[in-house]
This record gives sequence, C-alpha cells and structure tokens, in this order.
Amino acid sequence: MQGYSETYDPDAAVRSIGVRINFLDDYSELSLGTEDVISLELTEGLDITTESFPSRSIKLRAVDSLGLSFASLKTDYVGVRFQVLIGINGEYIPVGIYYIDSIDTEDLGLTVSIVGSDRVKTYMDKYLTGLYVSSPMTLEYLVENAPGALSGLDIYCDEAILGYYVYPRMMTTVDTQRECLLTLAQAAGFSSIWVARDGVIHMERIAGRTGYSATIDSGSVLEYSSLKLGSHVDYVELSGENEEGSTFYATCGTYTRGCLAEFLTNDFIYEAGAGILVMDYYESKNQRFELKLKTRCNPALEPSDRVLVTKPDGSEIGEFTLTSQTIHFDEDGLWSELTLSAPSPTDS
Repeated sequence: MQGYSETYDPDAAVRSIGVRINFLDDYSELSLGTEDVISLELTEGLDITTESFPSRSIKLRAVDSLGLSFASLKTDYVGVRFQVLIGINGEYIPVGIYYIDSIDTEDLGLTVSIVGSDRVKTYMDKYLTGLYVSSPMTLEYLVENAPGALSGLDIYCDEAILGYYVYPRMMTTVDTQRECLLTLAQAAGFSSIWVARDGVIHMERIAGRTGYSATIDSGSVLEYSSLKLGSHVDYVELSGENEEGSTFYATCGTYTRGCLAEFLTNDFIYEAGAGILVMDYYESKNQRFELKLKTRCNPALEPSDRVLVTKPDGSEIGEFTLTSQTIHFDEDGLWSELTLSAPSPTDS
C-alpha cells in the first residue's frame, strides 16, 4: 500500500483529481500537468503463480507543450525516464517510473502520444546474462552479493523467502535477465516477482497471506464485473538437473487418469528443498477465485496489497490479493480496473 496522509480520502463523494508527469535525470526541469494530459492508461501487476515476470506499461496522450514531437537527434527523448503521480484532493501519490519506448504525433505537434514501460521490458528483455555459483546458497546471500543477473539491481525480498537455498547453474549469455530472475524467483518458494513503482525488483511469497490493509466497498465500486472460479490443480511434478547432471523429481498431489496436472522444470532448484517448492507451487496454482472490479480508483492501492471487498448491502465477499490493475485518466475522470485473487471467498 502506497503511503498517504491521515486526511487522504480517495472515496470522497466530491474530489478533485490531477496528474503530473515529471521527467527525471538530465530532463528533470521538464514536466506535464493535469492541463496537459488528455488521457492516461497505466497497467501494473504480478503473477501469483510465478509463471511470468510481468512488466509495467503506460500509454499517455498530452498537449505537446514541451515540443516532444519535434525532438531533434540531439534531444531524442526515447529512453528517458519519467515518473507519474496521481492526485486526489491535492495529495499526489507516485504510481510508477517508466522509460519512454516511443513518441508519436498525429496532428503536426499539437498533441503527443507516449508509450512507456518499466526496466523489465526496456532493459531486462534485451540483456543476456546468467547466474552461476559453485554451490547451493541462500537467496539472502545471493541478493547481498548480487552476481550475474542480479548485478546492478535494487532487490527487495520478504523475510519468508530469504532462507530458501537455490542453486543457480545458468551460464552467462544463455538467457535474458528477465528469464534468469523469473527462474530464480521460482526456485525461492515460487515467489512472485515484479517491479514496484519505485523501480525496485520485488520477490515475495504472495499465496497464503491473510489479513488486509484496505477495504473496497460499494461506494467506490462502479461495476462488479465478474467473480469466477478457475480450474484447480490435482498434481504437480517438478524436475531439474542437479550438480552431477542427474535429473531429480518432486511431486505434490495424486496422479490419476483424467487429473489436472502441471509439469515444471527448473535447474536453479536446490534438490533437498524441491519437496517444499512443489507444495508452494501447488498452493499458488489453487488460488482459484478471481474477482474483477471497476472502481473510482484509489491510486494508493498497488499489486500485492490485501483488500477486503464488500457487497452493496455491506456484507463481505471476502479477502483478496490485488494482482493487477489498470488506472485510467480521461474525459470520464479517474477510474481503475482491478483483478483480485483468493483461494476462496469468505461469503459466496
């Protein structure tokens, strides 16, 4: 949950909203305000099953008061970092740092369209690297010493996974930095991995969490889009290659004809801990309930937050983890599309 003041009230019946785009580094004197921004669509999220390492993205259309459309080769803004802030009743909350991927205009420079993304897409998909150590070690040691694919990154891991032993065997140049870190996150308790709003890489074990830090009630919900039950998993088999080159296996559940099975391979896994890891993945895959909401947008909410959702009559639907959201700012105001996940609702 993003920090805010005691008087912050995103659900106020009457509220003023605003947007700021602050360019960073060598262009820190440049900014766009609410009067410049025509529309904004910002998407952020995580994968609770650790099958992917999602990136953060933004689409922005604005009055081109800065002349971005006609930037010369000397002042090419592609690749420049910028920070987005969303304000409610005068309090602005940062909602992400992005790199410009492209700049375009359709009306001779009156307006400009900017597409941006976080470092996952901008750099990690293009940087070939690896992780290689000679013996098993804890995730905590790897993060503190930052070899290979971890080098040069700010990384946060929750305490629950720091003690996991991993065995990174990937050699340099065999894969992208994004895939190396995803494989490492799987080996460390199948911890979700994503880039937070401040640019820090997070690895956290999301499945199994309880409690909540915010409530989403009917006053802030524009539409209860859907509540659906996803398919369960009966059996998981995890395999990998150990230091001697032999294949090891670990399983969870019962394998029978007609069962729903998942088969994974990960050579980063420390063989002695494979039995626990396969149970971690089994738990993550059975976060079966998915709730989609359209809300008035509370920009303080961010992926990994735990929320309590209530029905129009005030009764509880249940506690959920926010796994993704798309924030919109346009002629309709400020609103969000949320995806929430849970193993089961407390009140169906």
